[in-house]
Amino acid sequence: MSNRLTFRAVEAARPNPDKRLEIADTAMPGLYLVVQPSGAKSWAVRYRFDRRTRKLTLGRYPALSLADARSRAAEAIRSVDLGEDPGEQKRRSQTERMSHANKVSTLIDQFEKRHLSQLRRGPDVRRMLDRFIIPAWGDR
Repeated sequence: MSNRLTFRAVEAARPNPDKRLEIADTAMPGLYLVVQPSGAKSWAVRYRFDRRTRKLTLGRYPALSLADARSRAAEAIRSVDLGEDPGEQKRRSQTERMSHANKVSTLIDQFEKRHLSQLRRGPDVRRMLDRFIIPAWGDR
């Protein structure tokens, strides 16, 4: 399909049970709608960086609308024009977010909210964790 994507065209896109479909949007070069055989729809943008073709998944439809997908694709293309790889930026931000989420100190904070806050001796346990565990294990 080589037409400009519209809301109706995105809604009407039906899955092929044998393979995934990629429907290009001629209004924004590089942007396309991916329709999986399961019926799930998502937005992606293809770009060239460092003489290689790369693909960046922008988000799922309908959580990400057509207009938002076009603006995110424009941002990605703009960052490529500035010499930055948007896929690498996304990987770096996910790694930073996950590295913070997988620390012992974060786990202890969650444990306090879910379990220690309900115990009478919870503040004492938290003090012990802060004193002995977090200095030794907090950043791991």
